[in-house]
Amino acid sequence: MDKTTLKQRLLQLKETFQDQEETLTELDRAIGDGDHGVNMRRGFEALEEKIDDNSVASILKSTGMTLMSNIGGASGPLYGFSFVKMAQVAQEDEINHDQLTQLLAAFSEAVAQRGKVELNEKTMYDVIERARQAVENHESVTLEVLQNFANETKDMVATKGRAAYFKEDSKGHVDPGAQSSVYILNALIGED
Repeated sequence: MDKTTLKQRLLQLKETFQDQEETLTELDRAIGDGDHGVNMRRGFEALEEKIDDNSVASILKSTGMTLMSNIGGASGPLYGFSFVKMAQVAQEDEINHDQLTQLLAAFSEAVAQRGKVELNEKTMYDVIERARQAVENHESVTLEVLQNFANETKDMVATKGRAAYFKEDSKGHVDPGAQSSVYILNALIGED
């Protein structure tokens, strides 16, 4: 994927999050504070005028800075920091398999570090880390595969973030961050 395609895919997330705002709001209302949908939409709506398309690295960095300043809650800093970290490892202007593996490793590490999370704690990390592993193993990572990773959070008990307050009651709901990361990863991995 070249920088033009990456830019298009990230800008298309504006429509994705407009379409999915209600779904994310419902998920977040069940085990959070109900603002994830509007926050994600707001973040990607702001991207159009802020994106710097000089290189893959500048696209990723400007996306990160935009998300940090426009998405509230925990997701803004997590996604924003992750995009900035990905920008630091983006060496080329063509995202091949090796480059994608490095980007996803940076994404996963940034969320783990910033969110202090591990696998199976019902967070966005559950989708991001599983996607990273799948790409590294040359497995196909389609939107459907990503959605399955998010769906797996439904049976988990949240131990991190606002959802952790719900303890056992957090079971039976897909984590909103896991769901939003499906769309972001789909844009980055780009198999569909």
